[in-house]
Amino acid sequence: MNWEYYPKNYATVFFNLNLHLNIAVNIKKRPELMFRSAIPNIITLLNMLSGALAIVATFALKFELAALLIILGAVFDFFDGFAARLLGVTSAVGKELDSLADLITFGMAPAFMIMNVLFSLLNVDVNVFSLQLLIGLLPLLLGVFSGLRLAIFNVDDSQTYSFKGLPTPANAVFQVSFAFLLLQNVQFATWSIVLPTVIVFSALLISRIDLLSFKQWKGSTRILILILLIWSVVAGFLFKFTAGVFIIPIYIILSVINSLLNNKGTKDEVHS
Repeated sequence: MNWEYYPKNYATVFFNLNLHLNIAVNIKKRPELMFRSAIPNIITLLNMLSGALAIVATFALKFELAALLIILGAVFDFFDGFAARLLGVTSAVGKELDSLADLITFGMAPAFMIMNVLFSLLNVDVNVFSLQLLIGLLPLLLGVFSGLRLAIFNVDDSQTYSFKGLPTPANAVFQVSFAFLLLQNVQFATWSIVLPTVIVFSALLISRIDLLSFKQWKGSTRILILILLIWSVVAGFLFKFTAGVFIIPIYIILSVINSLLNNKGTKDEVHS
């Protein structure tokens, strides 16, 4: 008998036995773990589906339906993270899937919505190259920069408790409202208004401006977030589908104020 095959001490025997037992237990628990980890991903896929259906609705010129589907996607976007924390499951696949869903629902769907609004208002013939065609295609840049913003977010550890650059859901709120503003005011569907809007918000998406997050619920930041929430309710009541045009600029202004207050507080601490 080859005694060298066997462990030289009881500690090694115990370690190997414990390892095999743990593997056996994990195998038995794997179906339950797989089911639990699948729940957040299923909710994320529903977010993605909502965004895809919103895009279809924009091509059918059903803009209110498209807006409601984007809102539904935002609800799913909230609950997938909530479910992951509640169940104590995270995965690299879930993180990437979440970004892909956000790109569709909060990046491409609003971009296609504005594009199709402009095409319908300007009676664009897509088979003929024209200035109107270029104006209509401009909003697609918002989808492109949303993708870039999400890629940056995924590799930027400094955005754990705050946002650097405009979050894609906030961008979607503005763009959907902007689309309805165009529908209500045809005279705004011009190069001089659409181009600056696209440039400014594309830049905001990838900027390094610190923007408010609900994870910063403390001190003066909490007061600013409360002001934003109250204004959002008031704007929603007053302006309905165009409310985002009035909410997001205030969000950006309050974020800048918050950054100035935090910087001042940091300098005061250094001097003291």
